[in-house]
Amino acid sequence: MLKKNKSIRILQFSNNAIEYSGFASIAEALLENNTIRSLYLNGNYGGPLGACSLAQGILGNKSLREIHLHGNGIGNEGIRELMSALSAHKGKITVVDIGNNNISPEGLHPVAEFLKRTKSLQWFSLYMNDISDEGAEKVAEALKDNKTISTIDLGGNNIHSKAVSAVAETLKDNAVLTTLDLSYNPIGSDGVKALCDVLKFHGKIQTLKLGWCQIGMEGAECIADCLKYNTTLSTLDLRANGLGNDGAICLARSFKIINESLTSLDLGFNEIRDDGAFALAQALKANEDLAVTSLNLANNFFTKFGQVALSEARDHVYEMTEREIDIYF
Repeated sequence: MLKKNKSIRILQFSNNAIEYSGFASIAEALLENNTIRSLYLNGNYGGPLGACSLAQGILGNKSLREIHLHGNGIGNEGIRELMSALSAHKGKITVVDIGNNNISPEGLHPVAEFLKRTKSLQWFSLYMNDISDEGAEKVAEALKDNKTISTIDLGGNNIHSKAVSAVAETLKDNAVLTTLDLSYNPIGSDGVKALCDVLKFHGKIQTLKLGWCQIGMEGAECIADCLKYNTTLSTLDLRANGLGNDGAICLARSFKIINESLTSLDLGFNEIRDDGAFALAQALKANEDLAVTSLNLANNFFTKFGQVALSEARDHVYEMTEREIDIYF
């Protein structure tokens, strides 16, 4: 059916227990179909053989724009064939998701080569593989030659501060990358410092996700200092970083300086108590020109006193400016 179909644009086969034979059939159909734009095969059992077979179908198809293969156990062997096909592809692939596929640093060479060569890719995910610092450094090096990727997800890859420094360096002269996800990596305060030193005055990052990154109070200080100067960051995710009261107070101090870009801040799961909540509330009152419209403080430790202080601050801002702030407890 797929071979001759001229109307289907999106093929959604995620979570269907599709194995190698199914991937082979889809690959065969792709060789003849020239209308499918988006291919979703997330959460199946393609494995290395399925990826190799699919690579042949992708290579012979010029209509594909999005390829979603999250959670297929592709491994290094499969990713090598897949990236080779994508590098030689004659179409305009814009989205590639190869998250959660058992890719190690050894599998990053063909990935890096693809990132260097592609002239169309805009969104790329390596989420929850195990590329570690070595793999992240290869990605960072490849991004120096890439002028199209606007979103990259490196979350959950056992990346430390050393590799984050390499990623940060690529941001200095990159005017295209606007979303960077480093969540679930033990980058620590040193990694955050490396990022913030660059983002103060360089790069075009608008969305930065650093949840579960072990940044602590020292990392909060770096971010607070960065926010005083950065003019592009609009969404910041700092969930579960052990910021505590001291980290919240530190960030609150930076709020007292006008920041016209940051609109969404997520501080959930950070062990913030009433003192931290009070500091944030006072900062909101003190700077009515603050751009924040969404503040997530769910799963912290402050009491109703902290909630009341924040609610009063929200109401004060609305009364003075008619600007609504969504605060989540």
